[in-house]
Amino acid sequence: MSRGFTVLEIVAVVAIVAALAFILVPMFGRMRAEARRTVCGNNLIQLHRAMVMYAEDRFSTFPEMASRPSINSGKASVRETLMPMVKDERVFKCPDDKQQFFETEGASYEWNALLNKKSKDGPAEAFIGSARTPMFYDYENFHPDPGNGFGGKNVVFCDGHVEH
Repeated sequence: MSRGFTVLEIVAVVAIVAALAFILVPMFGRMRAEARRTVCGNNLIQLHRAMVMYAEDRFSTFPEMASRPSINSGKASVRETLMPMVKDERVFKCPDDKQQFFETEGASYEWNALLNKKSKDGPAEAFIGSARTPMFYDYENFHPDPGNGFGGKNVVFCDGHVEH
């Protein structure tokens, strides 16, 4: 005679599966958010490299660019300036840019306008150091705040390192 599962056994298995799902689903959400933050950080590294190439071709001088093209319409955007070096417009878009800065400003990343027309390794970097001088950063707090002082922004500094 074959014996089937009792209702109690089925309920126990369903409860175990539900408990595992309850534990694992938030973890997968955090992992996806961290993956998007990593892609954003890699985009910033690519923009830093493109800016270094740009400056090296122009006597180690940074360009004059708008921090927000919609506000500073007379100046070139980050995208217009660096596209010849980057060649892939996906680098200009943060995966967590839900406010559509990429569509309205041409990039999800803001340029530190204090570096406009300054020489690479110039006075701003010499004063506070290239490891503490931001070059590009997210327009808004796109990412969860890890409590490091930048809110939810990724920042690439003039020395090329990224902080989340």
